[in-house]
Amino acid sequence: MPPPAEHLLSERELRALDALYAERSADGRPVSWERLVEELRELRRLIEKSTAVRLPDGQTLRTWSAFYTWAHGRYHALEDGCDAWIGDDA
Repeated sequence: MPPPAEHLLSERELRALDALYAERSADGRPVSWERLVEELRELRRLIEKSTAVRLPDGQTLRTWSAFYTWAHGRYHALEDGCDAWIGDDA
């Protein structure tokens, strides 16, 4: 079965991703970034299969570079704070 032409990321799904990014332990450390990375990878994999990802603001991500630009802008601290963000793609 071919992948869908478009995936709509709902406002609810985006808020859930934002909540994973914002969640901190009592001492202020991020606790859900590994899960966030996995969720973001799923979006990237859709794009790599030629499925456009439409965001709640109307922006559509069609390339991996557009995805990374968006993800880095929204979740900028992942690059420095989560080793699995870049590279490890099991």
